[in-house]
Amino acid sequence: MRAFSISGLASYVAVPSFDACFDLGHCSVASSHLRNVLLSHVHQDHSLGMIRHLSLRAMTGASPSRIFVPEESREPLMRVLRAYDELEGKEPRDLDSIVRGVRVGETFALSPNRSVHAFDVTHRIASRGYTVTETRRKLKEHFLGLPGEAIRDARERGEELYDYHDVNLFTYIGDSTVETLERHPEVGRSAVLFLEATHLPGTSPEVSAKYGHTHLDELVELHSRRPEALASAHVVIKHFSMKYRRDDILAAHAALPDGLRERVTFLVR
Repeated sequence: MRAFSISGLASYVAVPSFDACFDLGHCSVASSHLRNVLLSHVHQDHSLGMIRHLSLRAMTGASPSRIFVPEESREPLMRVLRAYDELEGKEPRDLDSIVRGVRVGETFALSPNRSVHAFDVTHRIASRGYTVTETRRKLKEHFLGLPGEAIRDARERGEELYDYHDVNLFTYIGDSTVETLERHPEVGRSAVLFLEATHLPGTSPEVSAKYGHTHLDELVELHSRRPEALASAHVVIKHFSMKYRRDDILAAHAALPDGLRERVTFLVR
């Protein structure tokens, strides 16, 4: 996994095991090797890299990108992409098959055994959060310990051999107010949770609210009141304002309460 996030500059999380990038404010060559781009929203520091993503994949003969974006932003995004094709003198591409609008509450396939559930996120423009779920199977209890021939015979009779269950592997939230976690505490059931805290103590929470962001103090308060929303084994907090120095961010991490600090990683430059 590769990740970078500074507010106003660029945010992206590249997950090779999912063949996916979550947001793409900047696109490296390595990120272009991942076919799927799931945009939380279309602010430029979260989406500008997809223009290069499309170009690099076309240059290398890779299969076309698959871009997922909030459905409210799909048509404006496609107009931008068409404008770049025109600026570069390219033949218009089939964007309808590349750019897919994502509705609130929609679930779509990412790979044969992984799906993505999209949920609403509170920000200044249309935004989605994404939870990646993996379907796993386990041999039914009454088949355990039986010889292979017996299991083969059961299969040939058309019996169901396995129980199936879903595991929430990963949740990504882009820019957001803390209201998103209030409404979706289930994100804390994911093994890994990415979320933002643009502002640190010393900055007023009103600044965060004004721009549709989360203040670190709000997460600390939420943890004490609704710990299930931040119950993930690994919580990654990103998108810190450019005004903070590395030492400021590390000091804020050290000040987190016991029970939260041990599970939290701050994404710092």
